[in-house]
Amino acid sequence: MKVAWFDAEEWEKEYLSDTDLDITFFEQPLNENSLEKTDGFDACTVFISSDINREVLENTDVEMIACRSTGFDHVDLEAANEQGTQVMNVPEYGSNTVAEHTFALMLSLSRKIYSSLERTSEEHRFEHSGLTGFDLKGKKLGVVGTGAIGLHVIRIARGFDMEVIASDPEPDEEKAEELGFMYVSKEDLVRKSDIITLHCPLVDATRHMISGSEIQRMDDTVIINTSRGELIETEALLEGLETGKVKAAGLDVLEGEGKIEDDINYLSDNEDLRILLEDEKLMDRDDVIVTPHNAFNSREALERIEDVTLENLKQRRNTVNQP
Repeated sequence: MKVAWFDAEEWEKEYLSDTDLDITFFEQPLNENSLEKTDGFDACTVFISSDINREVLENTDVEMIACRSTGFDHVDLEAANEQGTQVMNVPEYGSNTVAEHTFALMLSLSRKIYSSLERTSEEHRFEHSGLTGFDLKGKKLGVVGTGAIGLHVIRIARGFDMEVIASDPEPDEEKAEELGFMYVSKEDLVRKSDIITLHCPLVDATRHMISGSEIQRMDDTVIINTSRGELIETEALLEGLETGKVKAAGLDVLEGEGKIEDDINYLSDNEDLRILLEDEKLMDRDDVIVTPHNAFNSREALERIEDVTLENLKQRRNTVNQP
């Protein structure tokens, strides 16, 4: 089985050196500009920086795309289905990893860690005026999405003695009883939570699930997002921060993060340009912390991603080779 490994990093080449798969590594992502590199391969594997749109799928002969991620919103699943291209992901690799980053953002905001570091490292001042934070203990945490990551966030929150409510289209009442939280509607969660954290996939139903109407129900609320930037309407978040409906935001993802490194002069889409400028405003705010889609990025989680991806590829190879 010949595999094209896109978005490859140097450590991956060493980590995968003993596999019996025939792998060729490409550092660039797979998209319309690198499409020809799939020629002659049976399968390819990609990270979230790749863009597997309809044009790519209609002009490649690979029979399988193995996503090295839980989310697969960078793949046109409808086109893949039409082409008969199998798409696989890594459904579980780091629920604790992302959950820990969620609390890193939460604690950075609650204890003004970033501002404190700026004061000591850049200004060389050792005084605490203007750095008063708030306790997590006793705060009501609203968890949107109670899959593996959301449940691990809840476990950590209980250790901080936080009260937890959650929203999910498929409630797990057994886990709710076990971990001591309660399911409520999304509307109630938005209205009642001191801190809201998002842990759901990006699909049509969740795009802009936090928009102007949700922001208006908040009151001095902290928002954390380590899932996908498009879950939050950026314009509404900025307005909420300006009006005080939103107290602060900790974001590992942005709605237009894929465009941030692009030359602004070459952005022809007005909507892309608008979102990019809004992202810049978010990153310039003192009440917002932004990390570069890094919540997944621990050594242990990365190795689990590689291991599951290899198993997905081998499963495909073994299925194809069955008599």
